[in-house]
Amino acid sequence: MLIGFLALTFGISLLSFACIVAIPAARTPESAAGLPFWLVMVWGPSLAAILISAQNGQLPALLLHSIEFSTVPPVVWILVLAPLLMLLMLRPFAPEQRRPVGPGVIAAMVGLNLILGPLGEELGWRGIMQADLNPRIGWLSASLLIGVVWLIWHLPLWTIDTPHSQIALPLFAAHCLLYAVIIGAAYTLSGGSILPAILIHLTVNLASNFATFAGFRDPNAWFKASLWPYLALAAGAVALVYAHLGQFGLWPQP
Repeated sequence: MLIGFLALTFGISLLSFACIVAIPAARTPESAAGLPFWLVMVWGPSLAAILISAQNGQLPALLLHSIEFSTVPPVVWILVLAPLLMLLMLRPFAPEQRRPVGPGVIAAMVGLNLILGPLGEELGWRGIMQADLNPRIGWLSASLLIGVVWLIWHLPLWTIDTPHSQIALPLFAAHCLLYAVIIGAAYTLSGGSILPAILIHLTVNLASNFATFAGFRDPNAWFKASLWPYLALAAGAVALVYAHLGQFGLWPQP
């Protein structure tokens, strides 16, 4: 199932990306011509997860895990809010002046970031990959492996003019691995609920978007400033899993 999921994910996303490259009017998701292709590209992991789960009769369970609230412990909500709290802490150190952001812009950013990211990816990365790999190789090993796959999946965005291509690739790679550990810890602490993964993915994206209004107009400025705080957050997430479940996560539980 895992090999089929990866083949389908990359197939869907790369085919959509090829259309984006081939059609000049589709180079941006802000155009009517581009938005459908960008949506399909971004939704590659979740579409693959939905198709495979439907084939195996597990789609209702997958969708239930995406809204499962009761298994999420209170400590996980700290991980959900941490990226936005981090932005507030780092804002005084921004290299440029702040710009005001209105409620309409905030609402639009939340909606766009939710659709163009967490909802399109987390049913796959966590709902299929993390669920499959956690018992086989340990949650932390699974998270790091997902982080590598996640990075590879993003790489085509550096071949054309996109917001991602403005970020230094080594910086993005480090962040990708740290995000994967934080989200993997939240998933594991929550007993397989995908809801915290969706929300952490959302707050991570929102923090990097709001950073431009907070004075980090160069994306690299934000990614550099937040690297060590995210490293500390990832280390704290590993410690939380060990404290609550007794799992270091680099090998399967006996």
